Amino acid sequence: MVLVGLAVLAGLLFIPTPYYLLQPGSVRASEPLVSVKGAPTFRTKGAVMFTTVFIDRATVATLVRGAVDDAIEVRSEEEVYGKEGRGKSQQVNQQRMDLSKLVATKVALNRLGYPAEFTANGARVLALSEDSPSSGLLRPGDVITSVDGRPVTLPSDIGRALDGRRPGEPTTVGVRRGAATETVTITLGAAPDEPERPVLGVSVDPDDPRLDSPVQVTIDSGEVTGPSAGLAWALAVIDRLTPGSLTDGRRVAVTGEILPDGTVGPIGGIEQKVAAVKRNGVKLFLYPASTPAAERRAIEREAGDDLELRPVATLDDAIRILDPKGDVEAEARRVASAQAAAAAAPPAGVPG
Repeated sequence: MVLVGLAVLAGLLFIPTPYYLLQPGSVRASEPLVSVKGAPTFRTKGAVMFTTVFIDRATVATLVRGAVDDAIEVRSEEEVYGKEGRGKSQQVNQQRMDLSKLVATKVALNRLGYPAEFTANGARVLALSEDSPSSGLLRPGDVITSVDGRPVTLPSDIGRALDGRRPGEPTTVGVRRGAATETVTITLGAAPDEPERPVLGVSVDPDDPRLDSPVQVTIDSGEVTGPSAGLAWALAVIDRLTPGSLTDGRRVAVTGEILPDGTVGPIGGIEQKVAAVKRNGVKLFLYPASTPAAERRAIEREAGDDLELRPVATLDDAIRILDPKGDVEAEARRVASAQAAAAAAPPAGVPG
């Protein structure tokens, strides 16, 4: 009977619950995941390391562990995956990772003097705002290809097309929906914070975004999704294109979304990431300066005296911390400049 009772208790402990655990994940070097064609690359000592959060459905037993480990958070399914559920959340986060890699590559290449520009096939609608003027006319998944006859290849083209228009005016929008194309007329709404600025009332991302550059960069992110490794990717691309070591031979962990202007945006799960970094013996962690104050206090408690935390607002901030003398970046710019000059020179025997 005792054995039966123990078996029943063990079974109860492993019953799945409706909750999920956010736990410290992995800490991995970024540079080995970056491949480059069209520019000289260099081996490096040390590593720029990206961090992850491990999400797992809780059992009765792991809920107990989550209650006693400050680095583990217990969340409901909706808190983790949103109202649309796990499948849609994973799809969106994969798209955000793909875009993050492109943004990181562009920012890094431009920072070193290499030409790189975005291109895409239009602006894909992600969601409609509350009381959107596009309700009933546009829906998530549609691709906006023109506004008032002006081509839209990137989301930023929408704002330029609406420049000079006013809320309440009609505008024609070209839409690709699956294999079909059509034109709809939308009465422009007003931006909530700028009553004079016209909007379509949609959030959009580039459709099939690509990077136009003579330097081709491929980043193998594996099963990791979301945008929070953006800063790590940008630094890793710079390190691969840079003679010497950007980290001066150290293992340095970083996190943060990288935006097209080089700004580092806040991310989720930062306390779990700090715990993972600390447990892996890394001594320096760069994180977004825009992290809310309450989360900053929490990660400072988690880091203690074993892990140095350095907030960064931009990619430039991160580079200055890792390469305070600017030696590595100066040499990288010299290499990029020399390559650009060689590419522009006429072939031997051809008058210049």
